[in-house]
Amino acid sequence: MNPRRLIFAGLIGGIAVIYLGLVGLLAKFAERNLIGELVTGSRAMVAAAAFCAGYVATRPRVVAGELQRVDGARAGAAGALVGATSGALVGLSVVFVDWFGLDRIRDIFVGVSPDLLDFLSFGLSIWAAVGVLTVAGAIFGGLGGAFRSLDPAIRRPLGNAVVITLLMALLQRIVPVAMQEVGLDPDWLYSPVTGGLTWIGAAVVFLVSLGLSVAWMRRGDRVRASVRTITQEQPSAKVAAAAIVIGLLALIPVLLGTVVSDVLGTAMIFLLLAIGLNIVVGYAGLLDLGYVAFFGFGAYTTALLTGATLNTTTGAAAPAISLDLNFYVAIPIVVMLAAGAGVLIGAPVLRLRGDYLAIVTLGLGEMVSILITSNWLAPLVGGPQGMRDVTDAAIGGFGFREPHHFFYLALAFVAIAIFVSWRLASSRIGRAWNAMREDEQVADAMGISTTRFKLLAFAMGGAIGSLGGALLGVKLGSLTPASFEYIVSITVLSIVILGGMGSIPGVVVGALVLIGLPGLLREFEEYRQLIYGAVLVAIMILRPQGLIPNVRRSRELHEEDRAQDKWASDLSGDEDVAAPLTPLGEGAG
Repeated sequence: MNPRRLIFAGLIGGIAVIYLGLVGLLAKFAERNLIGELVTGSRAMVAAAAFCAGYVATRPRVVAGELQRVDGARAGAAGALVGATSGALVGLSVVFVDWFGLDRIRDIFVGVSPDLLDFLSFGLSIWAAVGVLTVAGAIFGGLGGAFRSLDPAIRRPLGNAVVITLLMALLQRIVPVAMQEVGLDPDWLYSPVTGGLTWIGAAVVFLVSLGLSVAWMRRGDRVRASVRTITQEQPSAKVAAAAIVIGLLALIPVLLGTVVSDVLGTAMIFLLLAIGLNIVVGYAGLLDLGYVAFFGFGAYTTALLTGATLNTTTGAAAPAISLDLNFYVAIPIVVMLAAGAGVLIGAPVLRLRGDYLAIVTLGLGEMVSILITSNWLAPLVGGPQGMRDVTDAAIGGFGFREPHHFFYLALAFVAIAIFVSWRLASSRIGRAWNAMREDEQVADAMGISTTRFKLLAFAMGGAIGSLGGALLGVKLGSLTPASFEYIVSITVLSIVILGGMGSIPGVVVGALVLIGLPGLLREFEEYRQLIYGAVLVAIMILRPQGLIPNVRRSRELHEEDRAQDKWASDLSGDEDVAAPLTPLGEGAG
């Protein structure tokens, strides 16, 4: 393997660790125990940087049109070089801070603290710390390279087990509560002293996860085939399965308490937005960066139709236009109005595609954000001060403002949105959207009215997105323009990309990862945008089809990768290029 390429990969890993230190993440997680007192959050990040650098640098490559794999010994040695480079760079950064002066560095980077230097130097002398970091980096980088060379039948279960174990360690404030609610003693799994997993608990979680992963790899295809057969022969089985899933979800507030219910309620609001945007982006292939417009439209329209009042310096005031409808009477009106707004927003951009469409929709979304803060619409929506006294969607005397109550309302709305989206995907409309996404000109030549189906995509996406805004008003009881900034559009698009464009299960997973996990892990809250960016970069490089991709979309990307790899290998001659990405379910090494 090319040494320059390996050293470059190691430098990238070292820069990643330095960046985490500069922004304060390493110092933040230095005391967060994951397993015992040895494995902390910061140590895991430093080790993961070297491991991932070694793993990525030693992946198979296409040479002269053929996929060449690296044997275990060479992969381990190459990974060790990558990891050593990464660790040495981190160590030299510590030397530089010591030479240049901590106080002067802190004038520029406030995240560089004495605690951070103590963590990176292990309480040793500066040059001894460089040696330790280099050796540790070589070990973890070598493990990453060797791990990449393993057979997929071994590598995947091991990787799943490690990820699940670390995830269980991060959920140390959630799982023990659930165990206590059902009468189980969590002390054997989580240490009451350190807070993280005990070593016995970590071993149990790892072995159970490993066993389940191995069993699924061996019998997963049979299980999927059996489920597919049952659901095809007995349509009622789908209804029964959905009822079981909803029943299990309904137990979450009872088992996990108010905090988790509140976080999941917020995640489901964004999930509604993501389901709507998935129709526009994932199904129809229309890149919309102004989706926050529908979020705000649904929220303010629901508030106006249900009798909310304006916030003013002297108290509440009636808006210029207001009704006092029941929430459940207002919702169908909101959905129809949002669909009409989707048509109005979609009509001016029918002739645009790709980046041009994204820029124009971003501008339209910003226009909506500016309008709701303007003095022109202040008599209607309150301007910068917003609105209050939004309905709690009560049924009888049962309101949904409480987190555990709101969870059930959001769950019902999400279930309806998923059902509608799923039915659209398998319908004639969904097939027309897929044809448009793959090649709009060919779809038009085949007789598909692209104008009509584009407008329909904007209308359906806007209608579902407006439900998220309606739920936000119910959850908070008040509305301010700060909730409808452009970052909402970026966040929702991130959820769709992370989960897999066009994939409903992927959108669900994306919302749980990007909204649910940071909400449960309070240390991540102030680094939410940083995490979003890092996750998107990693997904685009390592798995552009998403975590749970749509099968059709995954095949499209696979065919594109094959064509690009062939072109690159023909162009570069004997020079190697990156290996093609493997779609979900295939066993590329």
